[in-house]
Amino acid sequence: MAYKRAWAEINLDNLAHNFKVIRDNIPAHTGVMGIVKADAYGHGAVEVADVLLSAGADALGVAICEEGLELREAGIHAPILVMGFTPPQLLPLIVKHGLIQTIFDREGAKTLSDTAARHNKRAAIHIEVDTGMSRLGFLPNEAGIAAICEIAEDPNLYIQGIYTHFATSDQLDHGFMYQQEECFNYVLDELTARGVHIMKRHRANSGAVAQVLRKSMDDSLYTDIARVGIMLYGLPPSAEMGPAIAHLGLKPVMRLMAQVSMVKCLEAGVGISYSHIYKTNRKTTIAVLPIGYADGYPRRLSNGGHVLVGGKLAPIAGAICMDQCMIDITDIPNVSPGDPVVLLGNQDEGISADDLANIVGTISYEVVCGIGKRIPRQYTKSNDT
Repeated sequence: MAYKRAWAEINLDNLAHNFKVIRDNIPAHTGVMGIVKADAYGHGAVEVADVLLSAGADALGVAICEEGLELREAGIHAPILVMGFTPPQLLPLIVKHGLIQTIFDREGAKTLSDTAARHNKRAAIHIEVDTGMSRLGFLPNEAGIAAICEIAEDPNLYIQGIYTHFATSDQLDHGFMYQQEECFNYVLDELTARGVHIMKRHRANSGAVAQVLRKSMDDSLYTDIARVGIMLYGLPPSAEMGPAIAHLGLKPVMRLMAQVSMVKCLEAGVGISYSHIYKTNRKTTIAVLPIGYADGYPRRLSNGGHVLVGGKLAPIAGAICMDQCMIDITDIPNVSPGDPVVLLGNQDEGISADDLANIVGTISYEVVCGIGKRIPRQYTKSNDT
């Protein structure tokens, strides 16, 4: 194998498996929007999008215009919803490349309408309703409903869809989800009563999908589209939801690897790395790994994380540096420079994204999204030779 300092293995077979599991458990009338924002949660947006669309995804979701443009430039022609704010100077690109812009206020609708008119086009949009997330979206009140009705009459805009986002769907207690669902249904009913009929309605994110699949809510939650993100990548919406959906057999897609760059023996009482927060208490063998927090391997794993060497767990010794870290391999024989080391693997290995997130006090999303650009992605699938 050619030398690699560190790399992330992206298993496209596992990605396709996860999509199939989700697709098979969602009603046939419900479309699936694969969320590929943040470079597909650090997995590589173009490569992931290709697999999802080949597997049957109906649409893709991104956070910002630039992410949608990357997919278009790669030759992807599927519907792409931009779920976040797009500055006015980029709206011509939204119109030119047929991206679907989320609209969450009158001003944004007016600016996009003017842009579409200048290009002699009608822009497709989705309306976002804020039912409890308290970020983007029209409020579910008279003013919000009136604004949506006004936008529906704009000749330069076409309301293709309407959606909301659940704030607590990743929690086992789903009481607040019912409140949000009621608010969203109220808006839909009011719009229908006022003659505004919107074709595609969606509210189910990965957390909501998990709630249905663990049988805590019925599948009426799905409506027309399910927006699936983190579960596609083999990770539960939260650590507490993990056991509830373990029966689905989702498989982690990312595996973070590095090669040992040096092995050395130290006497007892020797400090390791910055500030000497770790000192050997016996004759110790350490291995140096050429990966650090600049690569997205969290510094808060210092003296608390583990990696997998030769199938055995080895603790991180000392502070993780910007570009390197050290591990204690005293009890793991026959480790040599060039040997592969797993820094992020699966639940059975004890180094899953949730395991790492629990140590550093964050969520698995941040762990995988944080793996930096200087870590090359290596894509594997069953027909590779």
